[in-house]
Amino acid sequence: MKKDNKTIGITVRFFTNGLPDKIGKRNMQTPFWSNGNVHLEANISKNIRAQNELFHYIDDIPRAIREVMCKAKLAAVEDVAYTSRAVKRGKK
Repeated sequence: MKKDNKTIGITVRFFTNGLPDKIGKRNMQTPFWSNGNVHLEANISKNIRAQNELFHYIDDIPRAIREVMCKAKLAAVEDVAYTSRAVKRGKK
């Protein structure tokens, strides 16, 4: 039996290159840059290709997420009743 993947995965990655291993008063904190990469995972069962978008500061993450969703032609649905209306339209 084939298992369907019914999720969309997004990973936020921060860069750490060129920084010391630990910082702070007791060297207990791991530093990272405030820029990085948003990665949308591929989903073969939904015909979604992997997408990537760089962000340049932490407040830029929502824009990068919207950009990868747009590139993948995804549409967020917030209305719970959407499914029942779609089923009714399909029966016509």
